[in-house]
Amino acid sequence: MNHVTMRDVAREAGVSVNTVSRALAGKPDVSPQTRAKVLEVAERLGYRPNKLARGLRSNKTFTLGVIVTDIANPFFAELVKGVEETARKNGYSILLEDTSEDPKKEEKAIQVMLAERVDGLLVTPVQSTRRALEEVLKSGFPFVLMGRYFPDLDAPYVVTDDVQGAIIAVEHLINLGHRKIAHVAGPLHISSAQDRLSGYIKALERHGITVREEYILKEAVTLEDGYRAGKELLQLRPLPSAVFAYSDFVAVGIMQAILEEGFRIPADISLVGYDDILFSAYTKVPLTTIRIPKRTLGSEAVRMLLKSLARKKSLSAKAKRLGVDLVVRDSTGRKGVR
Repeated sequence: MNHVTMRDVAREAGVSVNTVSRALAGKPDVSPQTRAKVLEVAERLGYRPNKLARGLRSNKTFTLGVIVTDIANPFFAELVKGVEETARKNGYSILLEDTSEDPKKEEKAIQVMLAERVDGLLVTPVQSTRRALEEVLKSGFPFVLMGRYFPDLDAPYVVTDDVQGAIIAVEHLINLGHRKIAHVAGPLHISSAQDRLSGYIKALERHGITVREEYILKEAVTLEDGYRAGKELLQLRPLPSAVFAYSDFVAVGIMQAILEEGFRIPADISLVGYDDILFSAYTKVPLTTIRIPKRTLGSEAVRMLLKSLARKKSLSAKAKRLGVDLVVRDSTGRKGVR
C-alpha cells in the first residue's frame, strides 16, 4: 500500500502543504470551507498523520487517556465510542483502562496513563475516594470527568441532568396512576445515584406522595444487585405497584426477579430503567427508560479537554449538563390495568 503524504492531500485539494498542515491541526486561520475540503480529501485518500514526527515537534503524544468504571456495561461502551470518534476527528488516539469500581485500580490506571505520557485524561471516577484525582488536580495536569462529578471539587465535568431525569421517570409512573413507587438506588457515594435519588424524592413530594424509606433500596449497580433488590422488593407490604431503577443494568436484574416470582410486567408491577442501553429495547419486556445521550457525553468531554490542551493548562471548574429524554416501552402501564 502506498503511503499517502500531506503533499498528496495538498495536490488533490488544490491548496498548499502549509494550508493542509494548518487545516489538519485545527488552526483558526483556515476557513471552514477549506478545512472541510482538506478533511474530506484526507479521509478519502486514507491519509494518516505521522504522530511520532508531530510529537517530536510539539512535545505531545496526541493520545488521550480514558478511564471508566465498567467497560462490560453497554453504557460505557457507547460513551467510549463517542470519545474515540471525536478524538480521532481531532487527530488524537485513545488509551483505555477499566477500574471495575475499584479505587486502587483507578489510582493504578492514572499512573499508567501518565507513564504513557498521554496529553490529557477523561475519567469516570470511582468516587469512593478522590485522593488520586486530587493529586492530578494539584499537579495541573489536564483532565475532565465524565458522567460523574464531585460538587466540592474544582474540576471540570460533563454529566447529564440526572435530577431532572429521575423526576421525568417518576412523574411518568405517577401519571399512570401509581402511588406506591419504589426506587432501587445506586451506591450513594456516586453522584449520579445521589442525583437520581434526589429527583425521585422531589417528584413524590411535588405530587403529595409520602416518601417511604422501606421503598428505597440502595447499593445496586450490577445485574446481580438488581436481581437481589427485586427479590427484596417483592417481600415488601404493601407491594409497590411500580419501580424506578438506578440503571437499565439494575432494572434487567429486577425484571428477572419479578418474572421469576410469577408477577407480570406491567400488569402487576411497572418498571422504569435509566440510560437506554442498546439491549433495553430487547429485554423480555421491552424496558421503559430514560435515554442518556451517551456518545454526545463522550464527545463533549473530549471537546472540553481539547480546549484545555489548547490553553496549555488545566481548566478551572467548568460544568456541562446534558438533557435526557423519556423512552416509553412495554414495561410501564396504568395501575390496575391487566
